[in-house]
Amino acid sequence: MNVKVLSFIAIASLPLSAPASANDTLNQLKGLLGNQTTAEAATSTDSTVDLSRLVSLISDNLDVSETQSEGGIASVMNYVQGNLSSTDYTQLASNIPGIDSLLDNVPSLSDTSTASSSSSLTGLLNKASEYSDTLKSVNDLKQQFEALGLSTDMISSFVTQISSYLNSNASEETQSLFTSGLDNLLTAL
Repeated sequence: MNVKVLSFIAIASLPLSAPASANDTLNQLKGLLGNQTTAEAATSTDSTVDLSRLVSLISDNLDVSETQSEGGIASVMNYVQGNLSSTDYTQLASNIPGIDSLLDNVPSLSDTSTASSSSSLTGLLNKASEYSDTLKSVNDLKQQFEALGLSTDMISSFVTQISSYLNSNASEETQSLFTSGLDNLLTAL
């Protein structure tokens, strides 16, 4: 079918309405024809980002507690924040309502168990992180996961779950900022 026929069908399917709701009819028509402006599309997409839903999804999908899910998401987002400029992070935070308050759930590094911090590998990572900001960020993230009682192997699972959720529920800008903030995390693990 050509565009004229589809347009006619779309217009004919709209309810006849009073002049007061002409804007609603116009907006319905724009939606049917996929004629949203970029700003409208970004706003409507980002409004579906629901952190409590993400926490529940990760808790269910990875078989972790809600507290571990919140802490893991917060730790990953804290890592992302550390790798973005303040302007980019501000934009990401404005696209994901509640992200700043979720960051309160990042575990304190002093909460890590002494058993895990006394291992040789952890000791080497701690020493190496003194010389590299990237290694320090990755090491901090690993220690935060350990403080939550989570295996550091789960970091990639959390990242995958968050990415998948954002791909389905957020704008391309939000997805891009998140990915940019991950830097080379998965290769550094």
